[in-house]
Amino acid sequence: MDDPLHDSFSGIQFGLDYSAYEAAQALNQSTLRRLIAPDWGDADDPHRLQALGFGNAGHCLLLEPERFLEEYTRNPDGTLSSQESEVPLSVGTWEALMNAQRSFWVHPEVKRLFVSGHSEVSLFWENPELQIPCKGRLDWWNPELGAIIDLKFAQGSGCDYVRNLVGRRYLDLQLAWYREGMQQLLGIEAQAWVVVIEKSQPNQVYAHQLSARELASGQQKIAKTIALWQREPPR
Repeated sequence: MDDPLHDSFSGIQFGLDYSAYEAAQALNQSTLRRLIAPDWGDADDPHRLQALGFGNAGHCLLLEPERFLEEYTRNPDGTLSSQESEVPLSVGTWEALMNAQRSFWVHPEVKRLFVSGHSEVSLFWENPELQIPCKGRLDWWNPELGAIIDLKFAQGSGCDYVRNLVGRRYLDLQLAWYREGMQQLLGIEAQAWVVVIEKSQPNQVYAHQLSARELASGQQKIAKTIALWQREPPR
């Protein structure tokens, strides 16, 4: 059977549709995270589904504003839009997103990190030791700074979210995985940032660059989870 990764995608891909990225048969950080946190990303959790809906809309608004206007519409009662291609948002959700957008763009570190670059960047590489195809999808890549930026929305305190990014959220694994891809593809040690926006007013914004210690923790988790994956790869 042909490998769709090597037949279709390799290297750094800009503007690749998410469905095409998702279909590529390659190991990603989500698979590894589930090996050490089986409940992470539970598709049946209604609270997570709600958070994903807000997060997806927020990512689109902040990183791809033109696409946001094409795909989302403000509906007073949240009912289906007259346009099948549009996703209806309640007035409350719409206003919350607009408030987050205003806070986002006045933050000095955000201005520096997002002044140039590309959103939704797909990486495809091969692990040199195991010779297995790997992939990752970056929220934002700033090539001038050599910075990978991951955008998150926090229900409560953004400060607490950042404090727990290594312990409960496994963002150290996620961003170390992306750095590994960039190292293989470009031969650089990229910066790794997480930008957290609180969903509720005053919509505080926190920009945190992962330390060498946090990235080392992520690398350790990658090694541990790849060993688990090798024993019994998901079917």
